[in-house]
Amino acid sequence: MSVKENSYLSSIYNLSLIDNLIFYSKFVLFTVASALLISSSILFGKIIPLIEKWFPVFFHKMLLWLLSIEVEIIRESNRSRQGNLFISNHLSYLDIPILGSKFPLRFVAKSEIESWPLFGFLAKKGRSIFIRRNKTDSFNQKNKILDVLSSGEKVFIFPEGTTSDGNRVLEFKSSSFSSVENQDFIIQPLVIVYSDLNGIPINRWLRPIIAWYGDMDFKPHLLKLAGLKSIKALVIYLDPIKTKNFENRKDLSNYLENKIRKVYSSALSKKLAK
Repeated sequence: MSVKENSYLSSIYNLSLIDNLIFYSKFVLFTVASALLISSSILFGKIIPLIEKWFPVFFHKMLLWLLSIEVEIIRESNRSRQGNLFISNHLSYLDIPILGSKFPLRFVAKSEIESWPLFGFLAKKGRSIFIRRNKTDSFNQKNKILDVLSSGEKVFIFPEGTTSDGNRVLEFKSSSFSSVENQDFIIQPLVIVYSDLNGIPINRWLRPIIAWYGDMDFKPHLLKLAGLKSIKALVIYLDPIKTKNFENRKDLSNYLENKIRKVYSSALSKKLAK
């Protein structure tokens, strides 16, 4: 680790006793509020479907409060909520509460998450759509997502299929769009950018604090992230598109990948048009 990198990290993790007391006080309140929210969802969710539908939104909002995450929305329009399928670049597990804290969305997740302790339970309570990422089951997965979209619910997919290191947007998997190929849906593309940690602009030395990728261990990464005083993220809305305007899913995937990569690169270089 270079001297320059050390200087950045020391300024980030220079927390006082008061900072730690504030976080642990918030954590206690978050735990109590989460228990009440989950209990309400379990007891009344089947009777009052709106509770089940909005549970993830309120839970995500509480997570943002706990971790002191400020979200700035850019270029949102009246058309934004008309989208059926929402997509964005993917950097961290924080993407989910940030993107899911505005209105009900059903995230598509790999089937392995369903069996994870705690996180699997929360993903199920969040009404995630679990899919197996293999070619033999691709037809069933496509129809599962299509059925949800056709029912009028909004679905969220990360087309990269995994998290990046935050320095670039990975190649999109065209199979992410198989459920909307030759269909008449609206896709709302988003770009998520993490801009500041504790008021300090994020650079390549600080980006791994947020980005979770490769063989990073989850627990140490989460503990470091929880030690931050504040995180700022930008969510940039791009123009929605109609799936019927594309001949096939590869054309659709390439178009969206290029759009999102261009805006993300521009944001990283501080050339984003306000």
